Amino acid sequence: MRLVLCMLGVLALVSPAVAQGEEPAKPPLSERLDQSNGVIKPKQNLDPEIRRPPPPVDAPMPVIPPPGAPGGDPNVKPK
Repeated sequence: MRLVLCMLGVLALVSPAVAQGEEPAKPPLSERLDQSNGVIKPKQNLDPEIRRPPPPVDAPMPVIPPPGAPGGDPNVKPK
């Protein structure tokens, strides 16, 4: 009787793993980039109303000085 119960327990643990099946293999990122000429395109179901124009070409790059540096916030204590 113990042997039968043991076998049922093992089958209960193994059967979900067998039933899962394999997922189709996705190509690695390098292969996808090769196929798209290095361009990563966003998913198609994005909200078309959410758009932000790029900054002007001559816009200065914002620089945030680190704490303790000249121009940095002296009240921030780095961790």
